[in-house]
Amino acid sequence: MAHPKNAQSAYSERALLLTLAGIQFSHILDFMIMMPLGPMLMRELGITTHEFGLLVASYSFSAAVSGLLAATFVDRFERKRLILVVFLLFGLATLACGLAPSYATLIIARGLAGAFGGVLGALVQTIIGDTIPFARRAKASGTVSAAFSFSTVAGVPLSLWLASHFQWRAPFIFIVILVAIFMVVAVRVLPELRHHMSQE
Repeated sequence: MAHPKNAQSAYSERALLLTLAGIQFSHILDFMIMMPLGPMLMRELGITTHEFGLLVASYSFSAAVSGLLAATFVDRFERKRLILVVFLLFGLATLACGLAPSYATLIIARGLAGAFGGVLGALVQTIIGDTIPFARRAKASGTVSAAFSFSTVAGVPLSLWLASHFQWRAPFIFIVILVAIFMVVAVRVLPELRHHMSQE
């Protein structure tokens, strides 16, 4: 029979990993839905293939740069507060994508969403490293990384269904709803992590 404390610890760890997977799923889906939405966006916004390519690139470039820069500042802040703030900003940037009145507004919003998404990816892995013992860390990373596969298998088809039945803005609003849900869960589940600050 499992010791109550060990059972509670295992439950907390699973809840933590599922929450991080939800955060990861949200920003990965935000990136992946753009390519399937291409024909619809080009038709609705009256843009060329090149201009659509810039929309995709704005997210990718911002995410890559911010992911690298994250290493220079993430250790200055308490982890839970930082990931909640960045996740909120990511949600607001995604909302701006869904409400964008023009191509120019959309490309700026995509760049911002990518910047915050890149930091989220780095923070998720950092929190795994801070909270999961080394012996289980690889399995934990695999659990969270499954969000990539799930976004491909379930997230993208659902987003395309929303776009085809409503309009191209619907998938972004769907992601914003996911962000709101996972924000509430993260506030309750994620532990405060500040030991790295005392080690500096």
